Amino acid sequence: MPSDPGTPPVFVGGSGRSGTTIAGELIGASAHYALVPIELRFHVDGGGLAQLARGETSLDAFQTAMTRKWYQRPPAASGASRGVQVVIDRPELEQAFGRLRDTYPQDPWRSCGTFLEDVVDPLRRTQGAASWVEMTPPNAKAIHTLSRMLPTAQFVHMVRDGRDVAHSVARRSWGPDDVPGALIWWGKQMLAIHRSISDSDASRVHTVRLESLVGPHREVAYDQLADFLGLQGDATMRTFFDERMSTGRARPGSWQRGLDPDEAERVELLYRKQLARLESQGVSFPSVL
Repeated sequence: MPSDPGTPPVFVGGSGRSGTTIAGELIGASAHYALVPIELRFHVDGGGLAQLARGETSLDAFQTAMTRKWYQRPPAASGASRGVQVVIDRPELEQAFGRLRDTYPQDPWRSCGTFLEDVVDPLRRTQGAASWVEMTPPNAKAIHTLSRMLPTAQFVHMVRDGRDVAHSVARRSWGPDDVPGALIWWGKQMLAIHRSISDSDASRVHTVRLESLVGPHREVAYDQLADFLGLQGDATMRTFFDERMSTGRARPGSWQRGLDPDEAERVELLYRKQLARLESQGVSFPSVL
């Protein structure tokens, strides 16, 4: 059984380290949404479902990648399981592949959207939710594709101060290992996301500043998000917001820690250059509330 059409699925996305997990957990606290507890990734990574919908990879190649790359991934540092195995078992996945192969030739886009719902649906049913929320960061760069696969889906785009993003990314193993390089990476991410949103229905996208959601005026940011999702008055989501979200989760200004004045000035200059470059290409960000 697919998710309730009156409660569309939600994709949370943004650059890495922009607050996508925080937002996903907040929305997933609602009884209306099952939180996908991992980044599915197969729908937006290279060679994945988005490329299959566009005809840029084959069914055979996608199924092989799903089985070898995304279904069972190495455990997280905490030891927690990762990969699509967390949300669907192998027999149900094989059934979903069977439906995908049967329907793909007639309508690739709808077929791929149905496959994505088929993968998540066992989790949704287990949690007794009307729909689900997924939080792979590159969702934001694929809004134009995902919205075509799932025409009712909604999107939450998380934005965070690029300096804080860069400071956090530089400490991870998967991105640039220095703050200047990570700032340039952040700028490229923001431009790609802007282009994806520009090619989509803007009414289906809500952009949230992480600093606003956990800052002094966070009530306003919460109300705006709840209004967008139709979740005003949702008691469990509100309780999560009150008890689990605080300014300590965002750590604004963390980029300055450990930098001497000259280093901080260089980072600030590069950040301003990135902002100017993005502005010249039509990219803007909501102000912090």
